[in-house]
Amino acid sequence: MPGSPPFLWTGNHPATDLCNTEPVIDGERVELLPDYDSVVSWAHAAGVASPGASFDATEREAARTLRFVRRLRAGLRGALDPTTAGPATIGDLNAVLREAPGAVHAEPSSGRVVVSLAAATPAAQLRLDIAAATMDIFRRDPGRIRRCAGPKCVLLFLDVSKSGRRRWCDMAVCGNRAKVAAHHARARRS
Repeated sequence: MPGSPPFLWTGNHPATDLCNTEPVIDGERVELLPDYDSVVSWAHAAGVASPGASFDATEREAARTLRFVRRLRAGLRGALDPTTAGPATIGDLNAVLREAPGAVHAEPSSGRVVVSLAAATPAAQLRLDIAAATMDIFRRDPGRIRRCAGPKCVLLFLDVSKSGRRRWCDMAVCGNRAKVAAHHARARRS
């Protein structure tokens, strides 16, 4: 993806990391998933796609997958962002999830049975893999899903800190800005 920023991995979960593929940079929303290839790249980097898996798709399937992933991201953001979460947002999310049909599939592997979700085409498998990986966040404590305390930041994260008091998407970015602003405010008062 020449010219676009790298993916952001501050969310501590595929669901929040997917939400964070549309950050605000310099006051503008930036689309980190501009095309199907970027969705495939994100899925591999996020670990939601099997390493080396090929997701060759027709132009139509690629476009369908891109639309699905963007709508899934919007549905997740609505359901996870503490400022918008509510029963209606779960209904919106479920409407998107219905578009990722698959079947539970069992097959022998090294003397064991491996159970997975299977879809009809590689692109449908990618949609199913991303949806399944992101839904796990609803098994977590909802009080640990947060929006960055940075006033201009829209990033979400799962707080996995021991104390459960994380406030910033990234201490080196938003946390540092807050520290600098507080320092300047104290200096002006002195």
